[in-house]
Amino acid sequence: MKRTRILAVVCLLVAGWLLARQVSWLGTGPERVMLAGTWYSLAVRPVDPVEVRVTSGRAEEVTLTAVMPSMGHAQSPVGTVRAGADRFVAEQDVFTMAGVWELSVTVSGTQGSEVITFSTAVAR
Repeated sequence: MKRTRILAVVCLLVAGWLLARQVSWLGTGPERVMLAGTWYSLAVRPVDPVEVRVTSGRAEEVTLTAVMPSMGHAQSPVGTVRAGADRFVAEQDVFTMAGVWELSVTVSGTQGSEVITFSTAVAR
């Protein structure tokens, strides 16, 4: 019984540390999530305003769609504006509340169109 409690505490501490790293509670600022699809690779900063850097492939347009499965929330797609040769910034806030979101990044460009989806924890 004592061993089970120790294991549970260790698991909770590790989970808390991982969550804190994801939502940048450690004071280092928002971290980027590195993603790779078939045609495009991305570095995404998943805090409002969401920023997408296309690290491989030639993107012409990027659209963001956020879904919070645990609450049944789905946001309308959000467009981005080009803020550099390979950088796109959301035109409006993507996340409406704290929690775990699935963010779909739709990238269109010379290689075609591709949707890359990942989960992220958002703090407010």
